[in-house]
This record gives sequence, structure tokens and C-alpha cells, in this order.
Amino acid sequence: MIFVQIAAIIVSFLITLYVGKRWQFWFKFQLTGIGSVFYWITLFLVGFSLVLSRLLGDLSSYWIPLIGSIIFGIFICAFYILIIFDILYLISFKKFRPNLANKIIYIICTVALFIYGNDQAINPKIVKYQVKIDKPAKQEKLRIVQLTDIHISEIVTPQFIQQMVDKVNRLNADLVVITGDTIDSRIDPFILLGFNKQFQQLKAKYGTYIIFGNHEYASIDKPNNSLENIATAYKSANMHLLKDDVLYDDKLGITLIGRNDYITEKLKTARASLDDLLLFTDPDAPIILLDHQPQDLNEPAEKGVDLMISGHTHGGQIFPVNLVVDYLYKNPHGIYVDPNHKFTSIVSSGYGLWGPPIRLMTRCEIVVIDLTFDKQADTLNKGEN
Repeated sequence: MIFVQIAAIIVSFLITLYVGKRWQFWFKFQLTGIGSVFYWITLFLVGFSLVLSRLLGDLSSYWIPLIGSIIFGIFICAFYILIIFDILYLISFKKFRPNLANKIIYIICTVALFIYGNDQAINPKIVKYQVKIDKPAKQEKLRIVQLTDIHISEIVTPQFIQQMVDKVNRLNADLVVITGDTIDSRIDPFILLGFNKQFQQLKAKYGTYIIFGNHEYASIDKPNNSLENIATAYKSANMHLLKDDVLYDDKLGITLIGRNDYITEKLKTARASLDDLLLFTDPDAPIILLDHQPQDLNEPAEKGVDLMISGHTHGGQIFPVNLVVDYLYKNPHGIYVDPNHKFTSIVSSGYGLWGPPIRLMTRCEIVVIDLTFDKQADTLNKGEN
């Protein structure tokens, strides 16, 4: 987390410096003395609005984060449009120059990009995957609906969550799995704003299961925000918490493993090894692993996990972060199949977001996984009748 904060500060500084210099060119700002000082102070306040809103969040848990995230989102869009304008300036051999028309076009394009990015962040797509597991189960097929990285905070609206609930309920899920970062840092908004009651409305034939992500651990030192408080809140929403737990569903004939988040290793708290968890499974039955961060795909593949479902990456959320995520993870977003081990990894870009209320080159999503099993499942079912 410290690395992310330092990186955010450095990137914010460089972007602000670039925008400040290039705005002076495109808008023909002639600034001297106190005017120049005021210009740069204002710009750096805007450029660091997201960082400042996080630092000052205790003063106002709603307005400061909301305004800070919007300002920073618009600023990022202004930065991207500015890059396009500078490229046009260069490739046109400086014929595409500052004038009133181009200034107006610049402002319109910035606003349009922000509106587009916000739409990508709040209007989810339904992403469907077909997965075949070559092991017998007690059902011929199973539909899992995945939600992840909802990041509930004071600025999340009930309408946004109700939209999620309604869309999930139309998908006829057998299981709903929520793979971490359901809250942004504090559990209070989840309870006080009634989101727990909305989550109670989620419909799944065999229940809703949830695991912790790294953000569940972000503020566990705050009052009324312990892991026990968070677990109790999730339970009040009719969700079954799997925290280094192994669950065999006798009706389905599958094993569901919910791992504690990878960040616990850095926090020097308990996280069971995959070997220990697999001791409580039947390797001949389908094994589905819920693990928030898709850090290591080789271990579960080699040790007999059939399907691993994750989140965390947000698909990068904003270009060019998606390129960094692509470099860091074997499966940064989407589906990855290891045919040698008959292992599948699915990583969702998430329903919510972190930071500015925009997505550029990614989109919020709800994932549907339609599982089919080995044909022996039919024989098993007939044998029990």
C-alpha cells in the first residue's frame, strides 16, 4: 500500500507539471509574480485532489472524497486530451495551433471523455464464460455469478447497489460469489446506509459466498472496524464468509475454498497455505477456489484446483495502468486456461472502482460462469436414486 501511495504522488506531480506547462501554451496564459504562484498552487491542489481527499477524509467522509475524486477524474481526462492536442500539434507541423476554436474543442472533449469514462464505471456489462470441469459432480451444470471490488464507501449510492442486485437476480444464479474488496475501507457505510439490506435481496439457489480482499484490511485498526465487525456485517446481509475455509456442498458435489487475502502475508497475520486447505478436499470432485488477488496461478493449477475466481486488478481501470497490470499478472483480466493441468482462472475487472469515478479502456462488469461437469455426473445421480 505504501508503494501505491508513493507511486500515486509521483505520477500526480509529473502529470500536474506537464498539464501546467502545456496549458500555458494552449490557453496563452501570460503569468507573472503572484498570478503565476496562484496558478501553480491551484494546479497542484487539483492534481493532488485525490491524494488530499484521502488524507482529509476524516473531516468529511462524503463531500471531500466525492469532490476530490470528481476533480481528479476531470483532471485526468484533461491530461489525456492535452496529449492528443500536443500530438496533433507535432504531426501537423505546428499548423494545429492555439486559437479560440481549439480551446473550445479542448474543453468539450475533456468533458465528453469524463462523461464517457463515468458511464463505463457505472453501467456494467454482463460477461459470460463457459467452463468445462473434467470431474463428476451431482449436477450436470452450475451457474456461478461473480461480483468483486464493489468498494462500498459513503459516496456509493443505493441506486448503484440496487442496479447490481437487480441485474444479478435476473441471471438465475445457482451460486453468487463475491471475491473481495466489498467495502473500500470502513464497514460503517455498509450498515448505516442500508447496503446490508440490499445485499439480502441477492437471489441464488444455493446461497451467496464472500471472501475478504485487501481493502477489508485497510482500516482494521479503526474503532468498530475489526475483522469481527466486518464478518458480522456480512453475516447480517445473508452472506456466508469463507476465510481460509473449505466447504463441501453435498447437494452439488463440489468443494468451495475461500482463501484469506494475500495481503495478510505482508501484515504478518494468518493465511492458510493452499496445501493445508486442500487436505480437506476430495481431489476427485470439482474444486473451486475463491482468492481475491490472482498472484500465483501455477500453485493452484499444479495442486488440483479446477477453477480459481479472482478480482483485485480492476482490469487496470484507467489507461495506461492496464498495461502495468498486464505485466504484473499472468491473468490480469478475463479467462486463462492451463490445458496441461485442466485449470481455469477467471479474473473480473470488478463492479465498483477506486479513486476517480471513471474507467478508460475498461468497464465495470458482472461475471457469469456456466460450469459443466464430467458425464459421470449422470451416473452418480442415477446411482443415488
